[in-house]
Amino acid sequence: MAALFGAALTPCAFAKKDKTEEVSAADLPAVPASLVDRKYVTKTTPDLEAKVYFIYQSRYMCPNCVKEAPEIVAAYKKMKGKGAELVMLNVDSDEETAAKWAKKAKMRFPIVAPGDRSGIPFPHEGRGSLPCMVALDADGNKLGQADGLEVAQFLSDNWKKFVKEEKKQEKQAAKDKAED
Repeated sequence: MAALFGAALTPCAFAKKDKTEEVSAADLPAVPASLVDRKYVTKTTPDLEAKVYFIYQSRYMCPNCVKEAPEIVAAYKKMKGKGAELVMLNVDSDEETAAKWAKKAKMRFPIVAPGDRSGIPFPHEGRGSLPCMVALDADGNKLGQADGLEVAQFLSDNWKKFVKEEKKQEKQAAKDKAED
């Protein structure tokens, strides 16, 4: 069982001052369903038809997060609308800080407001440093993860590969179903 929420702001953990929960991946809805009716800091909402979701935790006061942001933004521009979606779970203390950082860093991808992260799958088991990212298929199956200064490279190197693999699996499943 992965700890998805933390009582204090800890690296790569959901910061939730008033509540601590343990949630297993089996208890969570599919990724697209978990992103519906969220409060987003940016105007962009997630592509609920994506094959792969990169769930990214970051915050403004993290030097590595700020350093990685330009590469994350560049990767998102390349992957947008091509079967992969990036959703940031902002772990700043408030929406105003999150919104200012999103604007300053030109983040045009969906950023979930700091107080609205519960219930979104994030089965990260890494070193525990920010930023951190988990790649999931639409059903919430973990495809990979990265943290620290490896996050932007992980996103750039893997989004096409993961989408291609998911499409291949869908075709095979359709073929198997047709043969039955």
